[in-house]
Amino acid sequence: MTEKETVKEKVYELFNKTPEHGKESPKADIALEEQIKAANISSLQLIITDISKIESEALRSLHISRLATVLKIPKKSIEVEVKKLRTPQKVVSVSENIEIVHAAYDVKEDFVTLGFRETIVADNSPQDVNFFIVASDGGYELCTGTFYETKGKKIVFDLRGRTLVNVNDRWEKRKINEFIENPVVQSVYQEVKATLKQYLELPKEPFYGLVAAWIIGTYFHRQFNAYPFVFVYGKKQSGKSRLLDVLFRLSFNAMKIKGVSVAALADSIDGVRGTFLNDQAEALSDPKNTEILGILADSYTPDGGNRRIVDISNKTRKVIEFNTYAPKVFASIREIDSDLKDRCVMITMLRALKDYPYPEPHLSVWPDLRDKLYRLLLTRWLDVRRIYPKTGAGVTQRVKELWRPLETILCLEQVSEIEIADILSVFLESMQQTQSGLDERELTLFEALFKLLSETDCGQFTASEIALNMTDADSLFRTEKSKTTWVGRALTRLNLYERIGNRIGNKQSYFFTLEHVRDVYSRFFPSNLATSTATCNIMQHIKNDVAEDKPALNKALCDIATSSAVSTKDHINLDLFEAEVTL
Repeated sequence: MTEKETVKEKVYELFNKTPEHGKESPKADIALEEQIKAANISSLQLIITDISKIESEALRSLHISRLATVLKIPKKSIEVEVKKLRTPQKVVSVSENIEIVHAAYDVKEDFVTLGFRETIVADNSPQDVNFFIVASDGGYELCTGTFYETKGKKIVFDLRGRTLVNVNDRWEKRKINEFIENPVVQSVYQEVKATLKQYLELPKEPFYGLVAAWIIGTYFHRQFNAYPFVFVYGKKQSGKSRLLDVLFRLSFNAMKIKGVSVAALADSIDGVRGTFLNDQAEALSDPKNTEILGILADSYTPDGGNRRIVDISNKTRKVIEFNTYAPKVFASIREIDSDLKDRCVMITMLRALKDYPYPEPHLSVWPDLRDKLYRLLLTRWLDVRRIYPKTGAGVTQRVKELWRPLETILCLEQVSEIEIADILSVFLESMQQTQSGLDERELTLFEALFKLLSETDCGQFTASEIALNMTDADSLFRTEKSKTTWVGRALTRLNLYERIGNRIGNKQSYFFTLEHVRDVYSRFFPSNLATSTATCNIMQHIKNDVAEDKPALNKALCDIATSSAVSTKDHINLDLFEAEVTL
């Protein structure tokens, strides 16, 4: 031991005997000595934290010297870190003048923010730095750093270890600067739809409009109470992966994967708030993926699909939450889980009849369209907020909440009401395939009730009477008794009776009305109501705008008559309407 080290040891012993150091724990101090002897770069921060908690300045200095010697690093650098930890941090409470926003993308009451990462060269070495775009009614500005001040309000960007999207992958910095200087915007719906037609064959013409609206909507998804998933279903080589490629090129902050863990899913989506594209999604039905399936099924709304973990660091425990709400697409050759499926618009792909060019990633069409989509978001977000509450007429429940974002985009882009009705028609057809509706036994139950109520508007029946009229369902039950038991439970579960009736012998009866049974039945099949409503809206629009213009009227009526959204009942309404407006 050198003379200098001997002096330090004596100083150490002296301080152990002083009143000031008497409040330090000898056992804790010995433990710290052991940590310093075994110190490495990985444990450095933890040891510095422990040193910073020592009240004695001289003892802190002694430990710092020993740590610097063991790790062969400058003593000054350790002193700086210890000083930082001992300096009281200035705490600012979140008030009405401070808004904490997600670093990648956020929408608040009076502004929208987008965050990107870019690589710059500093001191002859590449470095990643973040920058942010703030859009408000006052204009558009670029800012760096972790906060931005405007109109007396401080906007704090919550990075929390997130890695933002590289700007060159989605939107060029040059084009961003051009937008800031000249924030013009143009309609993009028709261009996106034309691009889809150039590279893909979809099952029906209205699907091109539906997918185009869905792509545009991914840029506005934070403004909606829910956003529909897409289920791309079909055999191999039917174009599923190609559709995902196009969606990856155009959708907001898109990521395309084939397999993902719960942690990677939550971290990836929460980090960039982007569109999640899952190829070969049949793997989700594997029992080992139960946890991730539950999170995905719940993540079609902003408050759903949250994953919470306990972070243990620096001797503290805290709960960290990751939000997985985002637009999602699942491509599969097999059916996916029913809980996930009934949040989806289903597109069944077929092998194309002709060769389509491959959507090469280097083509200029993709960055050009993304430029227009980002511009649309930053200039029209207030219009989306204004339109959204007015949408969803004629549809109900989950079908309504999934349709409203698409209708909002179609209205924003001023798509004709006839085309909107066509898109709604294929959307509702898809909903009938994906929604958890009535099973075979329940359909037979309704048939039996309609038969019993066919000659009267009301009636009182026991479960066994109804079961006897379900002859087509005999093969679905093991015994007649099990069928009767099932009927009794189904009547309550589906809320089919108006009230409990009198007992007939030793059996309970139920009072039914035809109107109530029809009402319950219609709630599982809303498409006829929705298409009729859409057609009535179109007819009213024509009546107001072109009733005096006979050539325009005839053309409009012809367009409606050939629309896929028009049912047989609607054609009857059309005949009456044409007679009315031509009188």
